[in-house]
Amino acid sequence: MQKKTKALSGASQDAYFRRILKAYPNLSADERDRLVQRLRGEIAQLRLRRTARAEIETSVPPASAPLPPASPRPAIVAPPFDPFCPNVIVVVRTLGREAALAALAAIDSLDDLRLLAREQRLAVAAELSSATDLRAAIVAAAERRIANRMAAAG
Repeated sequence: MQKKTKALSGASQDAYFRRILKAYPNLSADERDRLVQRLRGEIAQLRLRRTARAEIETSVPPASAPLPPASPRPAIVAPPFDPFCPNVIVVVRTLGREAALAALAAIDSLDDLRLLAREQRLAVAAELSSATDLRAAIVAAAERRIANRMAAAG
């Protein structure tokens, strides 16, 4: 059974890029070389589908087709909010109330604080509109939950 893809790297990858870029006659040889260098820096390994040569040639754009505009690099995006960090119950049990409030102080968004409370199953009043009040309510809910567990266990 023949493989369905072929890995290209190094010189074979560069040759592939040059062959594809030759379909654009509006590019000078210097521009093609710069594009190949840029692609070499961006792509470590390329996998190609093994298809019939006729299929490849029909998929190549016409020689007069302009290159698509280069898209700008995406801006660095902050990672999404993790509603389980910090684990408020663990922080309250191990380090105390003040440490939990300090850990929650890093979270400014009311939506993120509400998400944290919901995901960690800490009941807080919906009408709280201040981040400070919401942080205090989250810590109080964690303390109630710890107390309820201790009462149930003992």
